[in-house]
Amino acid sequence: MVNLFRILHIFFASMLIALLPIAIIMLGRMKSTKGTPAELTVMANLNLIGKTLGMIGGIGILITGGALVGIESYKWFSFSEFPWLAWKQTIFVVILLINFGIVMPTSRKMSKLIEERVAAGGTGGATEEIRALGARIGMFAPIMNLLGLVAMVLGTSKGIF
Repeated sequence: MVNLFRILHIFFASMLIALLPIAIIMLGRMKSTKGTPAELTVMANLNLIGKTLGMIGGIGILITGGALVGIESYKWFSFSEFPWLAWKQTIFVVILLINFGIVMPTSRKMSKLIEERVAAGGTGGATEEIRALGARIGMFAPIMNLLGLVAMVLGTSKGIF
């Protein structure tokens, strides 16, 4: 049972890490479509992919991580006994705070503006406001990915550093 939860935990973590190369590819497409109606489609697709993989991966990590803590008799935020795990848990909380405090509200606002722009014809592509919101999300996404990679290294090393 432990191995099943470990495999699922790695699977869900890989969903989150996959967002980095997806974002890089989609950002290249956004640059090539800037000022065209396709820019809005690319931005909306990137937003949808980010939300979907982020929600599934994040919830999956939360559930499987909690199960692993219970099954393997670890403790929550025990810096004295399992500092590597406590740091992983702390990093996850920071990622959640960034996501729920900054990225998701920005994403909702950007989605609404994209929908309005498309409904109005959207012939000139994204507005500067939409691009600024996308840039804000784009600034925090790599930070969350980097934190996720640090958490993965901590999990695989189990504190040997």
